[in-house]
Amino acid sequence: MKKSLMSLTILILVIKSGYAADKVQSKSTLTWTELPSLPDPLGVAGPFAGVHDDALIVAGGANFPKPVWETEKQWHDNVFVLVKKRGGYEWIDGGHLPRPLAYGATISTPDGVVCMGGNDGKETYANVFLLRWNSSNKSISATNYPSLPKPCAFGQAAVIGNVIYLAGGQSDLTLDSAMNNFWSLDLSKKDDPDRFAWKELKELPGPSRALNITVVQYHGDHHCLYVMSGRRQDGHDVQFLKDVWQYTPDVGTWQRRADLPQCVMAGTGIGYGRRHIFILGGANGSLFFKGNELKDQHPGFPKEAFVFDTKTDSWKSAGSIPQNHVTTTAVMWDDRIIIPSGEIRPRVRSAKVWMVEPAQ
Repeated sequence: MKKSLMSLTILILVIKSGYAADKVQSKSTLTWTELPSLPDPLGVAGPFAGVHDDALIVAGGANFPKPVWETEKQWHDNVFVLVKKRGGYEWIDGGHLPRPLAYGATISTPDGVVCMGGNDGKETYANVFLLRWNSSNKSISATNYPSLPKPCAFGQAAVIGNVIYLAGGQSDLTLDSAMNNFWSLDLSKKDDPDRFAWKELKELPGPSRALNITVVQYHGDHHCLYVMSGRRQDGHDVQFLKDVWQYTPDVGTWQRRADLPQCVMAGTGIGYGRRHIFILGGANGSLFFKGNELKDQHPGFPKEAFVFDTKTDSWKSAGSIPQNHVTTTAVMWDDRIIIPSGEIRPRVRSAKVWMVEPAQ
C-alpha cells in the first residue's frame, strides 16, 4: 500500500546496487559520464529533481507505456534517491508523493528540494512543498510551503541567496494559458507565517511563455536571473522563442540580451563559474508538427550544447552531446552538472542520468 510523504515512515528498499560511472567520450568542450539509470526503465519527463544531504532526489514525472504510440500518458508519484556507496552510486526507494505529479519547477536549497506547481493530466496545481532527505535513517520527508499565486506548470525557477524566482509557465493544461508571470519567495522568512508568501513581481517582458529556461549567473558583480526561450500558442499559431531576458534584483529591472542561436524550449540550462551559462539540451521546434507522422523514425532533439558568456553577451556552440534530454532539471552535485532522465523524442523518455563536466 502506498504511503504519502506527509506521513512517510518506511523501510527504505535498496533497488540498485553500487554502480561505477561509465564515461562517454564526445567531441565537445564537455565531458559526459553516465551514472546509474533511473529505476523506472522507461524514464520520466518533468520530474522534480534536486540535491539535498548529498543525495540526488528525483520525484514524480510522466511517461508513455510501451508501445508508446498506442498508449495514454501516465503520471507517477514515485520518489527515487541516488546516494553514494563504495565509490559508486545506488538508487534507494524514497516512497511516494502525495499524488502523481509532473512538470513543476524545482530548486535545491540547504533545507531541501523545493517543488513548485505541476500537473497530473487533469489539473494544474499551485501547491509548493519541500522534500528532505535524511541520510541517517534513509528516509524522505515533506513539508508544505506557501502556494503559488496561481496554478503553474512548465515554468522554471532559480534561486539567488535566500530568494526563489519562478518565471514562465502555463496556468492550465493548454499552452495558450502561458503567462508572463514572475514570482518570488523569500526563504529567510519561513519562520514568519505572516511574511512567508509569494510576491508577484514586475512581469517578464516579451511574449508569454512556458517550457522556458531560468538560470542564475553573475553579470559583473551582480547576481542576475536569465529567462530564455520557451514556446507559446495563440490559437493554431505556435511560436518557438529564442529571446533572452536578464533581471537584476538589486535594481529590479529587465534587460534584453543576445538571442539564442536557436529555440531550446523545454531544455536544461545552468550557470557555471562566474560568467557562463550552459544550455545542455532543448527542442528547436523543427519537427514539432511531425511527431505523429515520424513516430519511431523521429531522430530526437538536436544533440548540440551552447554556452553563453554574460560578460560579452555572446553565444557559441559547446559541442556535440551524446543525448538531448528535455523536460527535466539540470542540478549541481559536487560541482558537477547532473541531468536526470527526461524526454529524448516525442513520447519517448530515457532513464539515463548524466553527469556533465566542462573542460578545464
